Parts: sequence; C-alpha cells; structure tokens
Amino acid sequence: MPEERVLILGGTEEARQTLARAVAEAGHPAEAVADPGAGLAGVEQDPYALVFLLVGGASTRLLDLLDRLLQARPEQAVVVVGPATDPEFRAGALKRGAYQVLVEPVAAAEVEWVLRNGIERAHLLDANATLRQEAFRDDLTEAYNRRYMERHIEEELERARRYERPFSILFMDLDRLKNVNEAYGHLCGSKVLVEVAALVLKHLRRSDKIFRFGGDEFVVTLPETDRRGALKVANRLRDAVKEHRFLVSEGAVVQLTASFGIATFPQDGMGTDQLLRHADQAMYLIKSTSRDGVGVKDLP
Repeated sequence: MPEERVLILGGTEEARQTLARAVAEAGHPAEAVADPGAGLAGVEQDPYALVFLLVGGASTRLLDLLDRLLQARPEQAVVVVGPATDPEFRAGALKRGAYQVLVEPVAAAEVEWVLRNGIERAHLLDANATLRQEAFRDDLTEAYNRRYMERHIEEELERARRYERPFSILFMDLDRLKNVNEAYGHLCGSKVLVEVAALVLKHLRRSDKIFRFGGDEFVVTLPETDRRGALKVANRLRDAVKEHRFLVSEGAVVQLTASFGIATFPQDGMGTDQLLRHADQAMYLIKSTSRDGVGVKDLP
C-alpha cells in the first residue's frame, strides 16, 4: 500500500544500509537516500509511513532538516536516529516534532516496534483523511465546502505565522452565470460550476485547494505564495476559464469569464475574516467595472 512507504534519509552509507536491512527483515522495503534535498522533495510529493532521519554530521543540522520536513508535511512521522553521547539530542528532537527518537546502534526489535506503530498510524491517518474528504466536499462540485474552508485557512495561517512564510487566497466569481441559467436552465448552470471546479483544480499544485464559497463563488488557497505569485496564479486561472468551452457535452458551446480578488498574509490581513474580506472587496472592484480581471493592491 502507498501509505506503507519507508524512507531512510541521511547518515553514512553503512548506517543507511544497516537500517534498510532491519526494515526489510520487518517486511517493509525502504528507500535509502543520502541527499537531504532529494529526501525533502520525496516527502513533499507524497507522504511516507515513516521517515528515518539519520545523523550525518552536527545534530543541529539534522534538526534543521527535521524542521524542513515537518514544514513541508506537518503530519509526516519522522523517526530521528541520533547519538547516545548527546544527552540533549533526544529532548531537542522531540520538542521540534520528531515522532520517535532512537539511539544508535538501533536494535532490530526497536525498528520493528517503531514500524508497526508508525504504519498503523499511517493507516489511521489515511482512513481519517478519506472521511474528512467525504465530510468536507461540496455535494455539487466536489470542491471543498465552506465549512472546511475556514478550518483549513486557520491551519495554513498558523503554519505561515510559525515559519514566517507567505500565504495567499483568491476569491473567484464567475461573470454572468445568470445568462447561462436563463438560456439553458439551472441544471446546465450547475454543470458549468462542476466544470469550473475541475478546470481550476487542473491548474493548481497539490498543496493548493479550491473551495465552493457559495453560488458561483470559489476560494482558492495558496500556501507558500506571496502576492506576486498569487497574481500569476489568478491570471493563469482567468485565462483558463476564458479559453474553456463549457457545456460541450450538452450540445452547447458556452464561453465565460471570471473575476478574481487577491489577499496575502500578512500584508492584507492577519486572520481568516480579514483576508476573505480583503479578497472579496478586491474581486468586487473588478466585478463592478471591467469583469474578467484580477483585483490586487499595487505591487512594490
């Protein structure tokens, strides 16, 4: 199963191979990677059941890598393997979010115990994620719903504050969807909304999310994205909507445009309500004038 993937990162070649053999004997083949950058990229792409992080130099550098792994994927279970000669190492690793800390040399029984518990944890997280997906999806478009949106934005803001990173949201409103409802009926209007959500999702990263705010309004969250980056995403989505032909399967060819507003933490607000209000107001300025545009404060 994908959630049973194990990564062994850092340390010496001998240490990696020794641990890989112990993991294999417990029934779980592991990927052994020396380069921290490659390991971090793997975690960003898809979570592992466990990451074993081995000391390969100064323990402070390893703990910095632990921070980066958990910043990229906070739910990732990272087992730090450190020296017995450093009494403060265990406390420091646990304080910074390590799932477990093992002392070298690691006994096979310890490896088996950590694997069993870590993989059980991964299964539970996967099951919970499936339940959340079902509970937090909009019934029509399968975008996330507004109830989940507020919770998710709060989580992203907490991460942005902790690591002093930017975070942006887009407020998106379809232009003149009322004309589609009048010409083709509300059922076709609903199908347009389904197409819009799918179209937007194709142009987002895995870490981005789209939410149906209500009616023909959507909100897109963009972690690790400043105002300039958000403007690029908004214009990319605006072009995608404008170039798409809707309701082709219904025997019609409908062209639409969308208006966008941008808000970025911390410049445009420190909390969820402030950011949503700012993005909504920026979108409304476009909606009430030209339409088919992006509302944003002047860039520096």
